[in-house]
Amino acid sequence: MAISDIAEAVTAGQTYIIAEIGQNHQGEMEIAKRLIDTAAEAGVNAIKSQKRHTRTLLTPEQYDRPYASPNAFADTYGAHRDALELSVEQHMELMAHAASRGVAYFVSAWDPVSAGQMAEAGIPMFKIASASITDQETVQAMLAADVPMMMSTGMSTEEEIHTCAEWLRSSAQPKVMFHCTSTYPAKFEQLNLAYMATLQERYPDFILGFSGHHQGIAIDIAAVAMGAKVLERHFTLDRAMRGSDHAASLEVPGLQKLVRDVRAFEVALGDGVKRVYDEEVPMRAKLRRVQ
Repeated sequence: MAISDIAEAVTAGQTYIIAEIGQNHQGEMEIAKRLIDTAAEAGVNAIKSQKRHTRTLLTPEQYDRPYASPNAFADTYGAHRDALELSVEQHMELMAHAASRGVAYFVSAWDPVSAGQMAEAGIPMFKIASASITDQETVQAMLAADVPMMMSTGMSTEEEIHTCAEWLRSSAQPKVMFHCTSTYPAKFEQLNLAYMATLQERYPDFILGFSGHHQGIAIDIAAVAMGAKVLERHFTLDRAMRGSDHAASLEVPGLQKLVRDVRAFEVALGDGVKRVYDEEVPMRAKLRRVQ
């Protein structure tokens, strides 16, 4: 059974696995609920989405900029972003739906208005996106909710990571720091898993996490073996769907295998005590020349 509370999961030795649906719901509640249902059935601990208040996040010029991308949902960038947004009420409905499936539901807030709205809605956790770790106003608005906090470190310098970490240290709530590379999909040579050891050494008061945008699931298992206690992967129903995040997302079979293999690793890790198992005793008698 997946544990929806992050501190409880880590204390119990269970890797906390997050299915990031982002805006792969295409702005449609039916798709969002299907994503939650299939992720919960796969055994994840939590579902993460995103919340933006586009008029706060974008300047008028950015909002009205023509947008001709193959992934566009409207002819200007602002209208495109609006088409992919869910209302606060819709997020509250999804939060309740996720709770009914035994998993947590939370968001990355991309601006202070969204942070305040989701805090008022009772969101149980916040994540600071890699793009937002230099945005003190938004970070402080999330911290005001006094809930567990997560931060991603993609596209960020060590100085930027340190500054954001200091902001988060004002909170007594559990804190997660994700090693992350913000390319979609990320090449294996860009993942730099060895840097997780640096984060673990510099920020021992943070729970170490890994947020990946790569292909496959082998790297995630390696990250857990290297100390990651929280995993986040983008998740979609179909990588061929329109939208920029789908190509770097796991589909249903991939997410199922990820959870299966992480849980298998947790069992296989054991306790470090050497023992002879009952099933090995006949092998000793059969195969050893000298007993």
